[in-house]
Amino acid sequence: MDAPVIAAPPLLDARAARVAVDDVVALDGLTATTRGDRVLCAGDTGALFAALTGIPRSASRRPAAVAAADDAQDAAPGEARVVAGRLAIAGRDVARAAHRAACGAAPLDPPLPLAWTAEAYVGWGARLAGATARAAAELAPVALARVGLGAAGKRAVRTLALPERRALVLAQAIATAPAVLIAEDPLVGLDDGAAAFVLAALAGATEGRGALLTAARLDVDGPRGAVVRGATDVLVLAGGELAFAGAFAEIAAGGRTYALTVRSNAEPLREELAARGIALRGGPARFCAALPEGATPRDVVLAAARCRAAIVELTPLF
Repeated sequence: MDAPVIAAPPLLDARAARVAVDDVVALDGLTATTRGDRVLCAGDTGALFAALTGIPRSASRRPAAVAAADDAQDAAPGEARVVAGRLAIAGRDVARAAHRAACGAAPLDPPLPLAWTAEAYVGWGARLAGATARAAAELAPVALARVGLGAAGKRAVRTLALPERRALVLAQAIATAPAVLIAEDPLVGLDDGAAAFVLAALAGATEGRGALLTAARLDVDGPRGAVVRGATDVLVLAGGELAFAGAFAEIAAGGRTYALTVRSNAEPLREELAARGIALRGGPARFCAALPEGATPRDVVLAAARCRAAIVELTPLF
């Protein structure tokens, strides 16, 4: 008799989760269960990333060019924690930090010890994750090779270009072979050539493990688009709420996809749009609407006028 197949827990499982940053609610009512092992969280993801990794979000550690390109990102500094509901990564409770041992974190452009070698930096990360000194020395070259930095082990960090440094942070995150990689907007601010290098590093880093990536925007062209198109699940966060949860194909089909903020009569608007063939997803105030072929934002505005719904924002998602 064959043994029963035990389904793996979802990569991310949230049930009315509330995340606070320095005791101020930054994300509320997050309810979503992902289906695959490649999850992309887009939009205002700073508080979520900080809660999942324990790394405070700080605008001061982002290059000016990245900060300017990242206006939509929640950049509030401080400690983020789950204060209500449930949030789990691979079945492990985030509020109790039970997931930390199974996750590797790759924050966006953290401060780096410029005088260290690449191997020393990755090895130090392995030591922090619990590896012995001998094991760390053996793990570092393997991790560097997986992200395309196999020949850079003895180079000082100061000699690495920005895309190489991002690959270096990915290498440190996977040095002890965690089950899940959590990476913060790894392609933001890069031109196509640099983004392609980091994308290849990301492919090596995520092979054989789950991945949760964040991005301020949903780019569908060039190397950045590969991240979106390769995601099994896409979550869009806006204004502290979940605006969309599903597969990329669901929001890419047909016409353009718009983010809406609705201050009143959201449910009548949902029904009115459904009658016009437009699905309104999300809530309670932030929504996402994929316009089918032939529909325009004017249809959304007319529907809102008909049911007296107050739309205070209607902007293209991508």
